[in-house]
Amino acid sequence: MLGSKKLHLLSILSLVAMAAWLAASPVQARQDPPTFHGGVNLVSLNVVVKDNRGRAIRDLAGGDFEVLDQGRSVRLTDFRMDDDAVSVAVLLDTSGSMRLGSRLDLAKRAAAALFGQVRATDEAALFTFDRNLKAVVPFTTDMSALAKGLDRVDPFGSTGLFDAVGDAARKLAERHASRRAVIAITDGFDTSSDMTAAEASALAGSIDVPVYVLAVVNEGTPPDPRQTPVEPIDGGGVARLDDLTARTGGASFTAEGDLETGLAVKQILTDLRTAYMLAFSPDPAPGWHQIVVRVARKNARVRTRAGFFMTAPLLPGVGPKVR
Repeated sequence: MLGSKKLHLLSILSLVAMAAWLAASPVQARQDPPTFHGGVNLVSLNVVVKDNRGRAIRDLAGGDFEVLDQGRSVRLTDFRMDDDAVSVAVLLDTSGSMRLGSRLDLAKRAAAALFGQVRATDEAALFTFDRNLKAVVPFTTDMSALAKGLDRVDPFGSTGLFDAVGDAARKLAERHASRRAVIAITDGFDTSSDMTAAEASALAGSIDVPVYVLAVVNEGTPPDPRQTPVEPIDGGGVARLDDLTARTGGASFTAEGDLETGLAVKQILTDLRTAYMLAFSPDPAPGWHQIVVRVARKNARVRTRAGFFMTAPLLPGVGPKVR
């Protein structure tokens, strides 16, 4: 079994490289693949597996998984489904548009529901975002402090959802928990980010941090038809993956009331607690590596990050490094 320190080091090295890439101009970031030089030749994967009714499949063994790196099957060096602690960064949208209708109240209740369902060994942090990300309550296991932090949240300003997700992913890279996620509660309208959705998603995916978005809308407001349904939620409803979540292994939800937000919160925490933890030594070829994970179970649906970058050797005799 791999040591948690090795996987944590891989996350930190991945973050530094991706952050440097995203600091480049938007045109350059989209055209040129980043170059990463990490120190650990292992790729970690959080893999969520569900049946066709949206229920977590929890009885798989390592031999039930096949991981393809650039279309070639690789051998797993680690397989775990431990009941590890969870670390989540909760991002609450405080832009001016959240004043409309009951959006902010619904968002606060969703965050409170999440804090009420975490365990004593879990940790969470509360951030707000408009144009910038602001820490309201830093990472803590004291859920009552997080709940009280919601009383200090007031909406103002424009929405920088994509930038906030990228910044929160950076902060999560410093946490030691293997089960981590960014959970953004928002009305879904980004008006001021420097990052694109794809760039924020790439940053989070690079350190194997799934991004979940809970879009709160006024009651009676139809969901955005551009958000394509991809899988059912256990208990009712539909999860939607968009440009912000797709590469990370996370999902998006739309909620008009407390019932839907409660189902979404339950689903997110279930994903984090039941995800399989895999690791493998990748193919050494430099460049972007697409990952495909398959399971030997009929009608199973699999979510994980889309891939990773492998660097060319830095010095003669030194092998490529993974990001």
